[in-house]
Amino acid sequence: MAQWIRHYSKHLGIENLYVVVHGADEKVNEIAAGANIWTIPRETLEGFDKRRNKMLNDFQSGLLQFYHWVIRTDTDELICIDPDVHSSFQDLFSNTTDDTVFSIGLNVYEQPTDKEMPDGVSVFTRRTAAVITGNYSKAWAVSVDAPLMRHGVKLTNVDSKPYTYAFPIGVYLAHLKFANIAALADVNATRKEVARAGVPGLPGWGWKRADAHAMKFFETAETLELTPWNDAVAKAHALIPTDMKSEEGDGVVRSPGIPFLAKTTLPKWFRTY
Repeated sequence: MAQWIRHYSKHLGIENLYVVVHGADEKVNEIAAGANIWTIPRETLEGFDKRRNKMLNDFQSGLLQFYHWVIRTDTDELICIDPDVHSSFQDLFSNTTDDTVFSIGLNVYEQPTDKEMPDGVSVFTRRTAAVITGNYSKAWAVSVDAPLMRHGVKLTNVDSKPYTYAFPIGVYLAHLKFANIAALADVNATRKEVARAGVPGLPGWGWKRADAHAMKFFETAETLELTPWNDAVAKAHALIPTDMKSEEGDGVVRSPGIPFLAKTTLPKWFRTY
């Protein structure tokens, strides 16, 4: 979470960050000091995903009364913008005419030869390996009241005109779940506890079998051939935005679930984040 706070406070100002905490946590209060912290009850986990997502979409809708754009990510997700393409988040949004934004997803991960991740430094100074993935090529920003769900966005509204989405070049969602194996072990312990709570509406097998899920990722990543960054990104943009999935029942559009599109090495500009 500290990475998330440093990253977005640098680019957006800590006063514009809103951290939603599921249950009181003094450590979060310390890490996120200066941000807006919203603590919600953790008395029951029943209907965890559904209730949380409805709350976050309602909160997102409320923030749009005060902001032109709202960015929404998990605390292990960093939006990184190629400085040769867009100078800032403000530059990106000022040149975006669509209502919502997706980006190419990267599973940044720890390799066997990587050093431990110390506190207080950017993950990108210690981790350079990444797998491009459709699963995390998520919708992450909205300028209209379009709910985010299942890594996609609901583009239908009460009017006849649907919302639109952009998939800009030079914008990436770096997912850090696999970037620190030691921290991942702690996260997985919590996920398994939640998923096995024995009440309806909990996250699925990815949480219940979190250790096996992580092991499968690392084993598969090691078998992939290394693709140069520019080639890997070109392949991603050729495959993902052209094969978006639409759920006719609820109007949700999301990226295709391609878990291992290409293994690559992050360019040096990531180190500025």
